[in-house]
Amino acid sequence: MTNRYAIIENGLVANVVVADAEFAAQNGWIACPDAGPGWKYDGAAFTEPDPVVIEAAPAPTKEQLLAQLNALSAQIQALE
Repeated sequence: MTNRYAIIENGLVANVVVADAEFAAQNGWIACPDAGPGWKYDGAAFTEPDPVVIEAAPAPTKEQLLAQLNALSAQIQALE
């Protein structure tokens, strides 16, 4: 029977593979029904990675947009 196994590198799940138990044991892979790449492994348990927080850049102000428009308009006029 095949199961999911984690390939651990430096305490992190580097990859998850499907293999039979004997082959996984020969390679030192750890059974992991739920873990995935990026999860932490402390030798006994898997822990989900910290969530990635993506902060959106602030929207440009009206003044910044007008300055960009003026700069582009000047470049267009220089081409004519």
